[in-house]
Amino acid sequence: MSIFSKKNIKVAAFAALIILPALGVFFWGNLSWVHKELPILGNTQVLPNGEKEYHTVGDVVLFNQHGQKISMSDFDSSILLVNIFFASCPEVCPEMNKQIQSVAEGYIRENNIKFLTVSIDPESDSVPVLKRYADAYNADLNKRTFATGNKKEIYDWVINDLLLATEQRGADFIHDDKVVIIDRDRRIRAILPTRAATNSEKIELIRRIKDDIENLKYEYRKKALDK
Repeated sequence: MSIFSKKNIKVAAFAALIILPALGVFFWGNLSWVHKELPILGNTQVLPNGEKEYHTVGDVVLFNQHGQKISMSDFDSSILLVNIFFASCPEVCPEMNKQIQSVAEGYIRENNIKFLTVSIDPESDSVPVLKRYADAYNADLNKRTFATGNKKEIYDWVINDLLLATEQRGADFIHDDKVVIIDRDRRIRAILPTRAATNSEKIELIRRIKDDIENLKYEYRKKALDK
């Protein structure tokens, strides 16, 4: 075998070591997420003209961690992920909010994806308390908002609009460890769990949330191309 042939073999072998793993990562990355159209959750009414009227999330007046008055209109044109909590919750809420923060940090540069975390204990969770809680998670206000408001209005909103906490747990507070994914038309497209027993299960739950965000992003990209 000639020196030239040996060189060719070495180059080919070296290229295989570089290219084949890269191709494997490429194909694995493409196989790891497959578009799945998300359902529209909640009651659907069929109008006399045959069109469907879907459940939508109504408005609610809240105050964020900087004391600013906000409402659902502040999140128009965004995919919005909502969860509920209260700051004195010892286990469920910290674990849930840590999971959601992990998801939020993955979309820090995407302005049309927002996160809203609402306290259902406004008597205790004042603006300074919300600010400290948000700071503990390094929450960027442009990405993730912590807020609260009138307790009765929030409870009605959580149960009737977000379709969460259909059963009240405890004398004072509703508890729910799920996150609600809302599209730009304020329709609920997914309600997903956030808490798990093991780290691998936690990672899987984060992946599921991200997959559904990507599904919605794909849906909007496709609509834009079809125009």
